[in-house]
Amino acid sequence: MFKRVLAKLGVGSAQVNLVLDKDEYRLGDTVEGQLLVEGGNVEQYIRKIDVDLVLEVQVKERLFSHTVERASFHDSFYVAPSEKKVLPFTFTLPHNLLISGNSVRYQFVTRLDIADGLDHSDRDPLRVLPPERLDNVLKALGRLGFREKHDSRSFDGYVQEFEFFPTDFMRERIEELEFVAAFEENGIRMLLEVDLRTLFGGEKELKREVLLENTLLEDEAALAMHFQELIGEMVENPGRFSGFRSGHVHPHEAFSHYGGAIGGLAAGVLGGLVLSELMEEAAEAVEDLGDVFEEAGDWFGDFGGED
Repeated sequence: MFKRVLAKLGVGSAQVNLVLDKDEYRLGDTVEGQLLVEGGNVEQYIRKIDVDLVLEVQVKERLFSHTVERASFHDSFYVAPSEKKVLPFTFTLPHNLLISGNSVRYQFVTRLDIADGLDHSDRDPLRVLPPERLDNVLKALGRLGFREKHDSRSFDGYVQEFEFFPTDFMRERIEELEFVAAFEENGIRMLLEVDLRTLFGGEKELKREVLLENTLLEDEAALAMHFQELIGEMVENPGRFSGFRSGHVHPHEAFSHYGGAIGGLAAGVLGGLVLSELMEEAAEAVEDLGDVFEEAGDWFGDFGGED
């Protein structure tokens, strides 16, 4: 009797553990593993098991969380004391997820729904890798000496942005290279941005939209040479690439309308929250800048009063 009371409080109760075959998968892959259910000190009735894929996005100091999808095992069963049950687990990753990065993380949250007792949960991290076509883009840029920055793969409310710094090719002229991308049936559409160094320490932004066809994406070496030509043309002819065809619309907002834009799911469920956070931060920055100018004005007023 005492054991049953403790089990209701979670002491000596049944437990669940999700064991994945591996912890890295590409977009669209099927995750495989096993659900291990182990009985506690008394027999308990399990109503169901839920497994949530949870996305976490870090924007500045705030963490946004969203359940991407839930896999439910609705078959109920009894688990005897110390009994071990093994259930197969499969989960297909959506194609419109963000790619894992320093500010983008995923985890599976597994919950064992125990009748007349405290539920037990388990958390398992998962790393979502780029599809092979996009992975070849990253490798091709790597061949030219471009390395991803710590803040790369951030989500701006519209799309996911990849950021690089040069270590070889045109490193004396290029400050930063960025891109956002969308998957299409015949290739990857990319908005490429190159930030040039200027004589006075500032930057000049160049942008161009390109389509990388699948046949090119299959050849990493040819893709690297193609990027070398594209980037070289932008640097040598900056006047041709200083604007963007969408006018006053934010280029990332315009690009997010492509059906296969990376992070499309996040834009739909978290975009408004992220944009609101960024706008609040920008407003605070403007307010702080106003305070600085006000203090400077007071200082100059005091200085002038001494004459």
